[in-house]
Amino acid sequence: MDSDKKYRVYLCGGPNCTASGRDQLLKTLEDELWAWQLDGEVEVRVSACQDRCDFAPNVTVWPGPFRYSNLTPEAIARIVEQHLLNGQPVREFLFGSAARR
Repeated sequence: MDSDKKYRVYLCGGPNCTASGRDQLLKTLEDELWAWQLDGEVEVRVSACQDRCDFAPNVTVWPGPFRYSNLTPEAIARIVEQHLLNGQPVREFLFGSAARR
């Protein structure tokens, strides 16, 4: 990871996540990072399939890994504010939590 970045966010670019709204999540992620002035602290990458297709769309945050699933634009906004700004993972969207819904 770049030494000047605090976090790296991998937004799944697999076919299920893409079909489930990845492009809207990417726009929301970029908008929220800019609004909170975190764009210099967070690197965003679109990844290959994260192998959680049944729970799409998915994001993984490093350091971690924190694996978020079943995401909406509103969930992304909460992840940016709570996790990336304040360092507190959003437990309700973590993969284990999402799988039990």
